[in-house]
Amino acid sequence: MKRLLPSVLLGVALVASPALAEFPEKEIVVMVNYGAGGAVDRTARSLQKFLPTALGQTVVVENHGGASGKIGIQKYMDAPHDGYTVLTAFAPATTFVKFKDPTVFSMDDLAVINVQWTDPAILIARKDTGWKTLDDMIEAVKADPNKYTISSSGAGAVGNLLSQDLFRKLGLKIKIVPYKGGGKARKAFLSGEVNMTAAGAGGALSARDEAVVLGAFWSGKVEGWPEAKPLNPMLEKYGVTVPDGGAYRFHAVHADVKKNHPDRFAKLVEAFRTTTTEDKDFIAFADKTGVGRDWHGPDKSDALIRSVDKTFEDILSGK
Repeated sequence: MKRLLPSVLLGVALVASPALAEFPEKEIVVMVNYGAGGAVDRTARSLQKFLPTALGQTVVVENHGGASGKIGIQKYMDAPHDGYTVLTAFAPATTFVKFKDPTVFSMDDLAVINVQWTDPAILIARKDTGWKTLDDMIEAVKADPNKYTISSSGAGAVGNLLSQDLFRKLGLKIKIVPYKGGGKARKAFLSGEVNMTAAGAGGALSARDEAVVLGAFWSGKVEGWPEAKPLNPMLEKYGVTVPDGGAYRFHAVHADVKKNHPDRFAKLVEAFRTTTTEDKDFIAFADKTGVGRDWHGPDKSDALIRSVDKTFEDILSGK
């Protein structure tokens, strides 16, 4: 028996060692369901450099764009549910994907880690339209239907969904000109290809010098646009209301991670928390680049995304 003891102990050690290894043992992949350079990509990459300090592993960002975000989410859903793959996306585009194809995913498939960046949506017009107010735009469009244009950065983009909801309720006929991504939609606005655009206020700052703000889909103050007034008080005379809305950029893992690997989920949450709230280098980087750095945590973030999801499901349903 004594001769067998070293072998037995070695066998026990070999069996036990995987269980003793700490998560993560390999790189973390952050999947973005849009191309490089957009706000969702910027949200993911803002953390890519700093999360390794908290996790002790490399973090890689992968972009899988196409089909208004569907391709990337489908690829994420097909990845192993082991905590090594994180999804960075934004609502309401996630609502648009599942509304168009409920087989892709449901909200119950996601365990939200944090909503990092909330960007209120605004509606802006070019200065050369001569419009000063929302009323000016409404009057001009009603007088000449289908003359005026608005750029859309994607069918599931918050600006597109909210502006089309507003135009439908007001009975306005405005041509929608589609572009692939917010950057191209804003470039079209700046070049005069279109008369209007609607987007997250932060993203729209690049169009600031050419823009007149017609209103904000937001009840509070809008950073970077102090003159932006909430739309609903201005819409009372028309008997119309629109929901508050913006781009809610968030990080999540599959719900199976939280259920089957709660320790891994907890470690990811803590890494995101400490990076977002305590890492001075990340905070300085986010402030310099204009990327949001809010910390809501899993519970509040999940409730927020579900609320946004319900709002935009109603919009897509024509309610």
